[in-house]
Amino acid sequence: MRISRYVLIVGISLFLIFGGVSSILAAPFEFTVTAKTAFEKIIKGTDSTTSIALTSRYAEFQKLQQEAIDWDVKIVTLHYNNEAEEKAIRKKITEIDSTRITAATAEVNNAKKKYQPLFDLYETQKTQLRIAKAARNKSLTTFFNAQVEITKIAVQSAKGDIRVKEATLKEVKKTASMKMKQIRDILETVVATAAKTKASKSTISSTNKRVTTETKVLTNAVKKGDATAALSSLMRLVLYQNEILVQKRSIYSYEQSVQSTIAKASARMKSF
Repeated sequence: MRISRYVLIVGISLFLIFGGVSSILAAPFEFTVTAKTAFEKIIKGTDSTTSIALTSRYAEFQKLQQEAIDWDVKIVTLHYNNEAEEKAIRKKITEIDSTRITAATAEVNNAKKKYQPLFDLYETQKTQLRIAKAARNKSLTTFFNAQVEITKIAVQSAKGDIRVKEATLKEVKKTASMKMKQIRDILETVVATAAKTKASKSTISSTNKRVTTETKVLTNAVKKGDATAALSSLMRLVLYQNEILVQKRSIYSYEQSVQSTIAKASARMKSF
């Protein structure tokens, strides 16, 4: 299933707002104008080795933040497509063999309707026989007994026909249920993957908090003109950001796994 660009954009926006991705996303860090001026002053005022290290670490940190944003877009896009595909296939599951079930059900209902006058006649004849017996009318008893016996054969044949059709319906439903279970069993791995995604999101969320705290440490160091403290802070930020990227890549791989699972379920369904 392909979704339009407009729907995708709206979906991504809603997913970001309401889908619990706040645990994944963190606003990219940027120095304020004042802090940026102070940072540039440190770079110009310190030795060349430290200056180069500060510049490269800050550039690396910004680059890693952009990579994280790029991964977010890829993750959300794939997730939204997977969600739409899974919803569609789960709907199709309930429709498996629906045509055959409808036809078999109609066969049963039509047979019952067809034979109902016969069943009514049989009940009437049995009532007449009971009345004749109660009246001790031998001639009527003999007559109605013969009628009952003749109709009884037809009734047994009719009930046999209905049982065959009901058995067919039961088998069709059983086969459909087995097919549905096969698809649902395949999709069960999606649930397991969701648990892994949740764990990665939790790790990202806690690491993002450490990033937020560390950016405050960095800003304070920069404002104080402490090049050593600023460099140490930037090195920690790069480390944290790399940890976040590891989790984002994992989440994307989980979504790819979900995509493969849905494709497998779809292929299996088409084979029925």
